[in-house]
Amino acid sequence: MTMRSLYDLHEEGGDAAEIAEQFASRWHADDWNAAEDHWEQLVSRMLKAKTMDMHSPESALRQAEMIIQNFAATSLPVRDSRCPICATNA
Repeated sequence: MTMRSLYDLHEEGGDAAEIAEQFASRWHADDWNAAEDHWEQLVSRMLKAKTMDMHSPESALRQAEMIIQNFAATSLPVRDSRCPICATNA
């Protein structure tokens, strides 16, 4: 089982594609490599949450991806929002 990349989300189309594009463009100045790295870090951190223990590995991974997608969807439109990984590294 593999984590879906931002490219995978982009290829899904619809809302997932919009989130992937904004994640890369708004938060990472179109640096898709940095955006991908930060996406993976965010999903990995979410997988370590205690609540993920009750899910199967595949279910936990998909749940973590969805939580980060939802987080990005609500955070990206907020003026002056930043990628949490970028903010931590600043």
